[in-house]
This record gives sequence, structure tokens and C-alpha cells, in this order.
Amino acid sequence: MARKSRIEPVREFLEEAKTAAFKEEVKASQEKRYHFAAVYGSFVDVLERALELCGKDKPKEVEKENE
Repeated sequence: MARKSRIEPVREFLEEAKTAAFKEEVKASQEKRYHFAAVYGSFVDVLERALELCGKDKPKEVEKENE
């Protein structure tokens, strides 16, 4: 029995948050709210860094479950 990855739910949350923040950045830019667009852009950068720190490789146990 494979163990559940504790980092996978965090990684999924960060991906969803990054997507939402990017959409808000685009929306703010289109509405000419450039200050908010810059804030959302910075937040996207922070989320990308957090994803890097989580690592992009799935644990071996998770890979075996998917096969």
C-alpha cells in the first residue's frame, strides 16, 4: 500500500491559486487598474517560487499508483 503524498494537495492548491491570480492580473490590466495588476503579478511570482520549493517531481509511490 502506497503512502499518500502530503505535498501533492499543497501543490494542487498553489497551482489553482496561481491560475486565479494570473486571471485577476489580466482582468485588472484590462480595466486599467495597473497598481492591482502589479500586485497580482507579484503574487503570481511568489506562487511560482512556492511551487519550485515544493518540487515538481512526484514521489515514486504516486507514480506507481498512476500506472
